[in-house]
Amino acid sequence: MKTLVVALALVASTSFGGRSAAEPRDPAATPADPSASSVLVDDVVKLWKADLSEDFLARYVARSELARVLTARDVARLRGEGVPETFIASVTLPGVAADAAAGAPRQAAGPRDSRRWDGLTLRNTGLVLFESRWDPGVLEFRDGSLRWIDSRDPGKNVLLPAAQLTEQALVCQVKSGRSECFEWVVKTASDDYRFRDAGWRLGENARIEDVFEFFRSAFPKLVSSRMQGDER
Repeated sequence: MKTLVVALALVASTSFGGRSAAEPRDPAATPADPSASSVLVDDVVKLWKADLSEDFLARYVARSELARVLTARDVARLRGEGVPETFIASVTLPGVAADAAAGAPRQAAGPRDSRRWDGLTLRNTGLVLFESRWDPGVLEFRDGSLRWIDSRDPGKNVLLPAAQLTEQALVCQVKSGRSECFEWVVKTASDDYRFRDAGWRLGENARIEDVFEFFRSAFPKLVSSRMQGDER
């Protein structure tokens, strides 16, 4: 009788609250380690401040073993540092899905599409003293026109209807046995405009290559080429 009482007591203690202590826990119910997501956020902020492209960041996150479950504080911090909302949303994708998204081919662009490229610079062709010849800003394609929005001087903004564009090219240079492109040139009948990634001195070129591919896809009749040049 004493043995029976002890056995019943053990059963009651392990099943109190409706669940046995031996029952396996649902892994999804276990909260993620907040320190792991904080490390990932720190890495993304550092890379973003180094002017690395969203494509590079997507590949980095997809191959990272760090937690991708972001807290509201993580999201607010990333947005406060200027990281785009579209990229923040992609961070929470599972590793395999994120990897596939980073490497998935983009849908062909069309002349009615809208695109925006942050982190570019436009060559200032005027007289420049004691400052950089490259003006920072944002490049947009919207409503059938190419728009340059200067970060400092609205007087330097440019509006180019797509119908006025006659040619585009990537300027490249052979480095370490391979050709690296560092400048995108678009021409009209009377002018040409030269753009580079803000981090081109560090080898960043993803944005200008994306612009080039966009216009080659959206306007197949536009003359597109690659040419050799220097980084002066």
